[in-house]
Amino acid sequence: MEKFEIGDIVTCIATTCEGYYDDERLILGENYKVTDVDFHFPNKIAVRLKGPYYFHEEFIPDKLFSKIPYLRDKKISQILS
Repeated sequence: MEKFEIGDIVTCIATTCEGYYDDERLILGENYKVTDVDFHFPNKIAVRLKGPYYFHEEFIPDKLFSKIPYLRDKKISQILS
């Protein structure tokens, strides 16, 4: 399990997990910024949602996100530039 901190850029790698289904507000492969991590919700992170109607922050299970794709793309762009 990855450890997330406020300000991290994470990539959505899934839209469903056990007990959670959100195929409307989460965009697979989209980058989101972590806005809050609260000890009251140990397995969730708050991200600012994107979309035509969703511009608020919401706690979402952290299993749906990963930092690895964003970091990989950032390193590749640094090498190519």
